[in-house]
Amino acid sequence: MAATFKPKRFPPVFVFDDGAGGTTFATSETGERHSHPPNDKPVLTLLAAVSQCLQVSLRMVAKHEGVTLPAFDVSAGGEKAIDMPGRLQSIHCLIRGDLADDPEEAQRLVAQAKEICTVSNTLNCEITLEWARA
Repeated sequence: MAATFKPKRFPPVFVFDDGAGGTTFATSETGERHSHPPNDKPVLTLLAAVSQCLQVSLRMVAKHEGVTLPAFDVSAGGEKAIDMPGRLQSIHCLIRGDLADDPEEAQRLVAQAKEICTVSNTLNCEITLEWARA
């Protein structure tokens, strides 16, 4: 008999970019911010790595394109697979911020950031990425 697990969602880990090179982490949108990612659970550290890699990738794309980004945040939450082996089945990411006046331009920047995000491209689970205005 194959082992199964109860469906479980891991809440998003947030990376806040202040628009001036500063980065902070939190385990909720309004939670206390820290200069380091959460390290009490490995899965939260993994989600923080995905969020921060997308943040850094977006900064790299913007610099290459000559775009100045305002403050924005990136969050990544996960859903555990219900069968073995234990793993994340999916990760949902959201980049939130007024990245460009034109929504199509913002979507293009986000798509390019996803293309170069080493961490999310390395993982073997479904990863979705959305953008929303702040």
